[in-house]
Amino acid sequence: MASSEAKFAPIGALRGGLALMVLGALMAWGPIGSVPRWAWLATLCVGGLLTAVALGIRTLRG
Repeated sequence: MASSEAKFAPIGALRGGLALMVLGALMAWGPIGSVPRWAWLATLCVGGLLTAVALGIRTLRG
């Protein structure tokens, strides 16, 4: 049986992934021109990966 922390791990990963995607979008769009392209691209990619993993886990659990 999974612990209570393990049951809520996909929810935390989903929240973190969505937050990183929003942060990456703000870094790409925002008026701050000093953010390097690799930084906001990496943030978007990591956020997308976390979101995909969290949704996959939730789908497999049923």
